Amino acid sequence: MPSILQQIARGDQRAVQRCIDEYGGLVWRLAARYLGDSRSETEDIVQEIFVALWLHAGRFDPARGSEAAFVATIAHRRLTDAQRRRLSRREVAADSAIEPPARLAERSPGPGRDTAQAAAAEAFDRLPRDERQAVWMVVWGGLSHSQIAAATGSPLGTVKTRLRRALRRMYESVHALDGVDIEREGNP
Repeated sequence: MPSILQQIARGDQRAVQRCIDEYGGLVWRLAARYLGDSRSETEDIVQEIFVALWLHAGRFDPARGSEAAFVATIAHRRLTDAQRRRLSRREVAADSAIEPPARLAERSPGPGRDTAQAAAAEAFDRLPRDERQAVWMVVWGGLSHSQIAAATGSPLGTVKTRLRRALRRMYESVHALDGVDIEREGNP
C-alpha cells in the first residue's frame, strides 16, 4: 500500500486529511519549539509546511527514509527559513526605528512645495512624539504594524491606536486650515 505522501502525489484528496491527522502533532511541536510563544506565527508556518509537503509529496522516496523523517526534514527547512525571516524582520525594524526629524515642515521648504504638502508637514510636526514616530516608520520606513511594535517595544494594539489617532489628528488639522482643500489641491 502506498504511503500517505505517495497517495497525495497521485492526487488522492482524502490523503491530505490523513496527512494532517498523522503528522499535524509532529509539525506543530517542531514549530512551537522553533518559534516559541507566537501562536499566530506557529499556525502560519504549520500551514506553510503542509503546503510544502503537498507540493513536494512526489519527491518522497521510501527507499531513502521514512515518511516521518521526510516530513520532519521539510518542516526543519521551513522552520529554519522562518527563523531567518524573523531575525531579518527584527533587524530591519531595529534599523528603521529612526526618529523622525524634529520639524518636518522646516526640513523641505522648497519652492515646489504646495499648500497641502506644507499643511501635512505642519500637522505631522504637531503630533505627539510617539504618534509622529509611528507615522514616520510607516511612511518613511515602510514598516508593518508588527515591525513597528517590535522596533519600539510597544504592543501591536498600541501601535495601531497611535497610527489611527495620528492620521485622524493630521486629517483634522489639515482640513481646519483656511483655504486648504486636500481633495481639490493639485487637481484642476
